[in-house]
Amino acid sequence: MKVFVSLVTFIFLPVFFFSYYEVYDYFFMKPDTYFEYNSNSTGKFGIEFYSINKYPIMDSNKLLESVWSQPRTLIGGQMMVESSNYTHAISSSKAMGLFQLKNPTAVDLHVYNSFDPYDNLKGALEYHGYLRRLFDDERLQIIAYHDGPTAVMAGKVSPAGETYYERVKRAQRNYSNTKIYSPYFVGGRVSYYSEDEEDKISTEFKGGFAYRKVEIYGNVGLELPLEQIQEFDFRDIQTNYGYTFLYVPRTNLGFGIEGKTVPEDLVLRIGLPWQNFILKGPKNPELIYKHELTNNWTSKILIHTDNLLLSSYFSIYNLDLFVGYEVYESSINLGFRLAF
Repeated sequence: MKVFVSLVTFIFLPVFFFSYYEVYDYFFMKPDTYFEYNSNSTGKFGIEFYSINKYPIMDSNKLLESVWSQPRTLIGGQMMVESSNYTHAISSSKAMGLFQLKNPTAVDLHVYNSFDPYDNLKGALEYHGYLRRLFDDERLQIIAYHDGPTAVMAGKVSPAGETYYERVKRAQRNYSNTKIYSPYFVGGRVSYYSEDEEDKISTEFKGGFAYRKVEIYGNVGLELPLEQIQEFDFRDIQTNYGYTFLYVPRTNLGFGIEGKTVPEDLVLRIGLPWQNFILKGPKNPELIYKHELTNNWTSKILIHTDNLLLSSYFSIYNLDLFVGYEVYESSINLGFRLAF
């Protein structure tokens, strides 16, 4: 039995306490189920599962009550075409939110948080108003939303723009009250590492959700020496838990607190989902910088009191490949993440 338990423990061990993705990234990922494996040249390794899903936050008719300058069915249909009514949708071209506003356009339209449904709707309506004054033609107005007003003014209407117009009008005809969705996630991992010359296993269960300008995260963990697990001795289990609350008044700014029973650290996130800084402190100081260099290549730096991790990950379809170097302990980290 001890051999069997040891074998199962070895096979299903997950990674050390690091991961190439922060929980603060999860709400901006494509909703899916993910499997992640990491290993370290010092012998730390492991696996992690987490699922990012959608939950309903309101009826579309409730949101569209604030629409007066455009036909509500038109805006409701366009919202379905643009994002399938998902507040945290991000396109490959970095358009964000229910109506897929790119950040420069959102800034010009004074949109505070592109992931807040009311802010994003406000920006879309302002843009539609501008395009209607510019063209005084609904067809060109909708095509210009897709192709850009400069191209349409120059008489360059793309086939994609025509297709977009037809899709929006079809969605307008078929519009009916439905739900608007925001993200939540649940997940868990088991970590293996050595501490004070003792091999240990720790598990962590985590979850969180986003609602308008608020993000809430929580985790519960257990830790026990490997030898005691093999002997079915669970008397010395140590528990760990925590939470993070972030208020996100702007697309590129979020701040809040992190702690256990009482707040222990301040958390500051500066930047857009694909390029940002995350700073924590003062009790557990940490700095994380992430920069998406291309659609397939992202670099990341993590600085902690005990760690300095330089890493990158490469995306190929639904597979991410990781490589990193932990400076303080001179170790190499390798891993992958697979989306199902």
